[in-house]
Amino acid sequence: MAAPSSFLKICFSPKCGASSSERWWKGWRLRSGNMAELCDRC
Repeated sequence: MAAPSSFLKICFSPKCGASSSERWWKGWRLRSGNMAELCDRC
């Protein structure tokens, strides 16, 4: 069964775009007030 799209994480780095990672890191603050999420490689 596929996960709902609300739980799908994608690396915010335009050069990466990975959808799976062992660990997610907080990047910069977005205009929305949320934080960009980066995969463990970025």
